[in-house]
Amino acid sequence: MRRLVSAAAPPILLGAALVAVWWIGALIAGSAVFPTPVEAVTSLGAELGLERFVTSIATTLRALASAYLAAAVVGTVAGMSLGLSAFWTSAVLPVVYTVNSIPKITLYPIFLLFAGIGDLGRGTFAFVSGVLPMFLIVVEATAAVSRVHLKLAAVLRLSLPRLLWQIVVPSVLPALATGLRLTFGLTFLGLLLAEMFSGSSGLGFEILRNVTLVRMERIVGEVILIAALALIPTLLLQALERQVHRRFGGAR
Repeated sequence: MRRLVSAAAPPILLGAALVAVWWIGALIAGSAVFPTPVEAVTSLGAELGLERFVTSIATTLRALASAYLAAAVVGTVAGMSLGLSAFWTSAVLPVVYTVNSIPKITLYPIFLLFAGIGDLGRGTFAFVSGVLPMFLIVVEATAAVSRVHLKLAAVLRLSLPRLLWQIVVPSVLPALATGLRLTFGLTFLGLLLAEMFSGSSGLGFEILRNVTLVRMERIVGEVILIAALALIPTLLLQALERQVHRRFGGAR
């Protein structure tokens, strides 16, 4: 708990400093459009009292949890499976890197065509936004497992489950922990973009609706809420990443 608090202190202090700069800047500018932190938080509090807005939060969190879990599991299993084969790694990896380099939002019409504009389409887009980086990280880590250890396992005729559990997994864990942290943010980003473009609910939809109505105080308040929702899981994943690197960082 003490380590988690110490890890959370720097970003919290930085956030407080940024809020202070924002407040001072808003007061100096005296803009009738750009809100102060108090106005943004007050507007957010008012929205949290609306059933529609609470439903949007629940919709986003539910879709995020499903897409992130699926991206983490599929990316890990597929990455380890492919990374154990040097041939398939060299054959498939350049293609996946090429697809991953394409801005995902340009591919969204394809998701609309096959998955529709409902929860399935948005969840699928969020899943793909997270699973490709997770897959690439795990593939690279698995392919980098010491070949000496793999040859020793072959000499000892270790079964595939024992090979994975005793050699591959300990070597891949540090990269896997990093991948889990990065995948969370990318999945969340993909989900928000999908909700903006084709949502009828969710935080992305709420932001776009307020952009259309030019409600700056609500927009900024919702951005604060999204940042708060992302901060807690990110801090937990960072703490996990540090623990894993500390214990397994020298596994290779």
